[in-house]
Amino acid sequence: MTTRTRALLALLTIGTATIGRAQTPPPAPGKMPEHHKAMKDMQGMSDMMNGSHHVLAMAYRDNLATFAKALNGQVTRSNTVDPDVARPAVAEMRRSFDQIQQHHQAQAATMADHMNPPMTDMMHHMDTHLTELGEHLTALESEVNAATPDPKKVAEHTSEILKQCTEMSAMPAMPKPKVKP
Repeated sequence: MTTRTRALLALLTIGTATIGRAQTPPPAPGKMPEHHKAMKDMQGMSDMMNGSHHVLAMAYRDNLATFAKALNGQVTRSNTVDPDVARPAVAEMRRSFDQIQQHHQAQAATMADHMNPPMTDMMHHMDTHLTELGEHLTALESEVNAATPDPKKVAEHTSEILKQCTEMSAMPAMPKPKVKP
């Protein structure tokens, strides 16, 4: 075969393959390949993580953790609870917690129509940690408002609150998309 014939044959082969792909209809939405679905799920997660409610909720979480660290540090250093530090710190922690819940609920409401399994898992993950955090915060409020707050209980509750704040920021594992060989 001559060089021209080979070049012409190569062009015809490439052209035929290109036309064939162009004429192949895209899969129906229910029949979307797994990797496309996984990419769409990841985009939804990214949109959620960058949404205003999520950003604000995480800022309030950081604020709550800052006050919990300050109170925990004061109590563990002195082995006493100074009500002039503890009560305002816990009041600010409560305010931040209430704001976290408000933004979490608003985020859930805006996403209710298009939640996919990874997003649902993340919202459940957050709900679990918010419940635990709220229980320890309520117990901490009771303790610091007692006539003689117990430093061990205050330290215990602030440590648990910090633990929940840390775990809240850890994303649950995303399921790996199934790739067919």
